[in-house]
Order: sequence, then C-alpha cells, then structure tokens
Amino acid sequence: MGEPVAGPPGGLGADVAVQRLAVFYGPLALPPDDPFAFYLWDVLGTGTTPGRRDAAMSALRRIPALTPDSLRRVPRGRLEQIVRGCGPLADQRLAAIDAAIDVFRRQPRFVDRLRGPLRTAWGAARDLPHLGRAGATRLLLFAGRQPIVPVDAATMRLAVRLGMARRAATVVRTVRAARRALDAWLPRTLHDRRRAVLYVQHHAQTGCEEATPHCRVCPLRDVCPSAGSAGRLTGVPSE
Repeated sequence: MGEPVAGPPGGLGADVAVQRLAVFYGPLALPPDDPFAFYLWDVLGTGTTPGRRDAAMSALRRIPALTPDSLRRVPRGRLEQIVRGCGPLADQRLAAIDAAIDVFRRQPRFVDRLRGPLRTAWGAARDLPHLGRAGATRLLLFAGRQPIVPVDAATMRLAVRLGMARRAATVVRTVRAARRALDAWLPRTLHDRRRAVLYVQHHAQTGCEEATPHCRVCPLRDVCPSAGSAGRLTGVPSE
C-alpha cells in the first residue's frame, strides 16, 4: 500500500501554478535534448548556480565540444579551466565527464536504449556514473523522452510544504509519495511535463530553500499551507 498522497495545493491546477512560476522567474531554457549534452549540463550544474553552469556550457559550445569525440579532443588544461569555473567539486565533475565519454564511445546504441522501453532506458541510465536516481530520472525525462518525474531533495521538500505529500516514517517513503503526487498533478504530454518540472525544480531550489524559504514573495503563497512557517526537513537524501 502506498503512502497517502494529497491533492494539488489549494486545488490549483499544474498549468496555473507553472504559469505563476513562469511569470515570477521569467523564461527558463529547457536543458539539452541530446543525451550527452544533457549529461554535461547536469554534471556541470550540480552544486553550483545556473549562471555558472550555463557559462561552462557556453564555453564548450563555442569550442565546439558537446559530443563525446569532440570533448575528448579538448586539451586537458582547457577543459579543467572550464569545469573549475563551476565552483567546487571540479575533480568529481571531471571524473564524471571522463566516465561518460567512455560509456558513450563504447556503446554506439546508448541513445537508442535510453529512448526505448522504460525498463531498457533505466538500464542505460544506470550505466552512467555520478547521477543518482533523481539525476537518472532527469536524464530520462529531458533526453530520453520518458514522461517520468524526477524528485530530488528540494522537490520532495516542496511537495511536502505544499501539502501534496505527507512526511512518512522514512525519507525513501516520503520521496515515493512526492513522486506519486507530482506524477498525478503535472501535465501528461512530454513537452508540457518537461517545462513544468523545470519550473517546479527551479522554484524548489531557489525560492523554497531549505533553511530560508522566500515565503513573502512566493507566487504560490496563497495555496501553500506552510507559507511563513516552513520547517526544515532533516535527513533528506540528495538523490
């Protein structure tokens, strides 16, 4: 039996909520649709700001070096300079990029697997290191064209604060409840779901922060039961 799942916040439809977020945050560019470029986008964006990630992606695009073979030919010093511009975790990012280059070059049908049946797609995503479950789910949604919902620590926190999922006895069960609630609430078509996830996760990471959520200016304040009193969720995994 699954964890209890509440309805949408204040009865608000996802299309209206996403539109509010879009007005508040302005246009957000969708991640790359190409699987390798998306992997770079995700690895370069972990633990840093969108601005630093986008600057690194722009630098690689200018070379150009957004494919496994082209990136492999970039002088190591130049690649390290670009990656270090993203801030901390540079060594981990470089190791992840090296491993991904190897996976994509050794598996010429990797993209076909990623965009095949969901079970096959999960197997392909697991071949890539340094993603975790939420990162693999992001890869499947944005580059694998699978209409599934990624739930990282921030997204889980947002779903709980909005009253869409209840805090369960374990973090894993809370994540599962959040995923079920968001899957039922978000648009079904791939394009609309991608856009909705992009705005929901951006809001979770930048507006509904763990320690200091910006409730006074939140565009969802009127339907959020936690507005002004959002508590800190402890023990949350960074999937």
